[in-house]
Amino acid sequence: MNRFFLVIVMVLNLTGAAFANDANFRPKLGCVPFQATSLQAMAFTENISTSLLNYLDNSGFFDLVERKKIEQFSVVEGLSMDNLDLNGIIRIGTTARLDYVVYGSVNTSESSGVVLEVNLLRVSSKKLILNEKFTMSEADYSGKMLAVANSVVDHVRNAGKPVNPEPVKAPPLAVPPPDKVTASGTSSSIRLEWHHGGQSQIIGFNIYRANSLDGQYSRFATTTEPFFIDDNLKLNDTFYYRIAAVGQTGISEMTMPVKGATAIAPPAPIFMNVEADIKGARLIWRARPGNSDNKRMQASEYLLYRRQGEGTFSLIARLPVDAATYVDTGLSDGVKYIYTITSRNSEGTESEYSAKLSVQPLTSPGPVKAKTGRIRTISVSWDQFLGDAGAGYMLYRSDARDGRYAKIAKLEGLKSTGYTDTELMDNSTYWYRMSVYNKGGVETDPSEPVSALTRNLPPAPQQLTADGEARRAKLHWQLAGTAEDEIKRVIIFRSTEMKAGIFEKIAEVNSNQSEYVDRNPPLKDNTTYHYRVCSQNSCGAMSPDSESVTAITKAQPRSPAGLSATSGGIKKISLRWDRNPESDIKWYQIFRKQNDESDFTELKKTDNIQFEDTDLPNGAEVAYRIRAIDNDELISSFSDAVSARTKPSPAKVVGFKIVNPADRIVSWSANQEKDVHSYTIYKKGFLGMPKKLATIQGTSWKLDETRDKVEIYVTAVDDAGLESEASETLNF
Repeated sequence: MNRFFLVIVMVLNLTGAAFANDANFRPKLGCVPFQATSLQAMAFTENISTSLLNYLDNSGFFDLVERKKIEQFSVVEGLSMDNLDLNGIIRIGTTARLDYVVYGSVNTSESSGVVLEVNLLRVSSKKLILNEKFTMSEADYSGKMLAVANSVVDHVRNAGKPVNPEPVKAPPLAVPPPDKVTASGTSSSIRLEWHHGGQSQIIGFNIYRANSLDGQYSRFATTTEPFFIDDNLKLNDTFYYRIAAVGQTGISEMTMPVKGATAIAPPAPIFMNVEADIKGARLIWRARPGNSDNKRMQASEYLLYRRQGEGTFSLIARLPVDAATYVDTGLSDGVKYIYTITSRNSEGTESEYSAKLSVQPLTSPGPVKAKTGRIRTISVSWDQFLGDAGAGYMLYRSDARDGRYAKIAKLEGLKSTGYTDTELMDNSTYWYRMSVYNKGGVETDPSEPVSALTRNLPPAPQQLTADGEARRAKLHWQLAGTAEDEIKRVIIFRSTEMKAGIFEKIAEVNSNQSEYVDRNPPLKDNTTYHYRVCSQNSCGAMSPDSESVTAITKAQPRSPAGLSATSGGIKKISLRWDRNPESDIKWYQIFRKQNDESDFTELKKTDNIQFEDTDLPNGAEVAYRIRAIDNDELISSFSDAVSARTKPSPAKVVGFKIVNPADRIVSWSANQEKDVHSYTIYKKGFLGMPKKLATIQGTSWKLDETRDKVEIYVTAVDDAGLESEASETLNF
């Protein structure tokens, strides 16, 4: 497993003198588990630890200390070896009377191999005297590890040299004696307790005993703890005790004598059970059966004691004799505690210890599992916590491993083994820890942090193309990503100003579509359009935009060229024009405007390049223009207008007159048109209807009718058969 490498160099000289120059002892060095800073480094941590310790041991400079002893110091301080920071290292160093601490971390690099960072801390000054990184490969592993060990030795040796050595050493400090010595007797033992303010600088204590207050006090026991039990005594034995502290610089004076005596005491209660709780324990006992009338045998209160490991029992509670349970709180997770109970009578005589029962408060839950790669959510799961004391789970989240963790969920009951954290940021790392709480709301320490990464934004569609068509553009793309990206839609954006970069959303389609036709409303002809697309996932997160592509819509056909109109046709005008260069022209649309019309109107559609406009009035002045229409119904602009005139009728006959009234002879002037070949004489009949009387080629004529009144007129006729309007009328 990953560990944090920590080598502890201890010096027993409490004055901090330069031990490197003292040949009487060697600095002590200890090792505790260490943590790798990467997954790959886990394979190297144990070998590096073992190798470094071997090299340091072979240097002969250190007296190595077992790891278990170093771990005991962390337990005393209530620290976890897996989460030591600088303050924790200083606390261990101070409590264990250390002079130096070497610590660091192990990492791996593709270019450098294994990277070992080593820090050397001087505890007394709380300052680093070494901070160095060592890189090593398999080939130079042994040499680099030797260099690390030598660097540690050199820095410790140099740090131990006095900068300004004093010519006269200060006299050693006197060891102060213990105080607050008490002695309490049971029916077969006497318990001694005392206090010493300089406990951290004391090696141990000597216990002296005499049979009388002024008797000879002989040392009969030693201990390293401020507590001692003189047992296997007889009832009513009396002794006097004095205590002396043993330090680095000598032995203190003995304390004043205290008297201890055995006496009749009540029996110890029956310690039945101790149940683990969260950061606590529940003790259960009952009074020992008995019906003695001796008040000394009757308990007036219970005293509860607790210790950790092999330490001294400390009084934690005094309870009335009718009490049978007690809940101890404020304990540390996973630490073993040992309890015992005594009975005490009204005279203050205490029973022997009851049975000693141990308990370990419920440990913090194991690390949760956090699933990486979900969209704005992280699924957190865990193994069900086993323990009747738990009432539920508290889940905490932070955006950094060592950051502030905020509560995000309180889950009642222990059956739940999962939670989904939602509404998270894209492509973001979140750290999770979990604790278990009891009915009183007390929580275990949180589990080790674990992290998960939310899914990144969905990838943009790829290979976008755009093809311009008639008043529309056809887009095609390929969707990128995997099913885990949960892409639901593709959003289409359009711009007509690429430089301005203003793209507007024009449509969105389902992710199963890979094309889109931009046509509603119709696009402008011969216009450049720019397009981008992006993907949108199930939570509404949008990918970056794709690369821009361009489409140019189809242009209108060119205006027809070469339009011409032929004048002089008899009641008709012939039109001709050039064929358009476009291959998909479907129609040519012809428009006409005559003299009495204000605007052009559509006359005809044709797929030819010529047209004959017939049935026109004689001498009509007509204007024409045309435009082209292609297969996509795109219409060109109009051609230039052209005009033509049909052949006019002969001019009205003039000079029509009677030249001989008696003979009824008329004449007229000849028309100027060269193609006029005859004249027609009409008379007005019933209701003014014309009646042709004669057609002649000359310019005079005799009316044969002599009796009736008659009204006549004459017209000119040309070679094309066109007839002029009637002349003025003559009456006979």
